[in-house]
Amino acid sequence: MPIRKYIGGSVFGPKTIAQMMTAFEGARTILNLDDPNDPMVEAVAKKVVSLASQGITDPDEIRRRVIADTEGQ
Repeated sequence: MPIRKYIGGSVFGPKTIAQMMTAFEGARTILNLDDPNDPMVEAVAKKVVSLASQGITDPDEIRRRVIADTEGQ
């Protein structure tokens, strides 16, 4: 599932987008988010975009933070 539709007006380079996609797909797998219509998919995508906007681009770090944030809810 592409994360591009959640990027909106943000501008990211190809490397950052690839890292975001890796983090997004990894988080979806760990969280068992198979249904693209699940509202959590959008929440995870927005968190990935937010972290990348803050300069955090390491896929493992993004995935760790997204999962920690999701489990805290």
